Amino acid sequence: MKKFPLRFIMLLILSFSLSFSGLAYLLYLNAVFPELVPFHGGGERATLTSANNYTSQIPWEAYSRLHLTLQTNDTVKLYSNGDYICDCTSYDFIIEPGDYVLILLKSSSPVSGRFTAWQEIPLEKQLLGLSLLLVGLAGIGISTIILKKKYWTHKKGDISTVGRVQISLCAMLVNDN
Repeated sequence: MKKFPLRFIMLLILSFSLSFSGLAYLLYLNAVFPELVPFHGGGERATLTSANNYTSQIPWEAYSRLHLTLQTNDTVKLYSNGDYICDCTSYDFIIEPGDYVLILLKSSSPVSGRFTAWQEIPLEKQLLGLSLLLVGLAGIGISTIILKKKYWTHKKGDISTVGRVQISLCAMLVNDN
């Protein structure tokens, strides 16, 4: 059996690590990242009671494009940065990256509701994950080519490893009958 040089083994380890990291990062971006809105997680509860004078303020800052959905059990007056928007029980917002928005809810009676938030995945993060995956796969491909050319080449007349396995399997089948 031929011995593999340390450089070859390190290339394989690095390639598999990069592929695994890229794949894990892409899975994280698609499964977890959209719901990890900074300071809010996947949303915020809003409760308007006499204790808070039937008002609630929630600041939102978007690091990537942020989608907000407001759902309440009764009509509220909705303000964004001090500007009146509407009287509603549900409303959808989109906040662009870098924007800061202060949402104010007002009512004349007790109301409870929830803001549901999710953020879009920035293109540069997707490209980073895809690049890691592709560089790792390229390294695995190069390693396979090197392995095939240097370590699996046989001299003329030699029987290949696959051939030996096939002959062994045939011999086992003949002996069992």
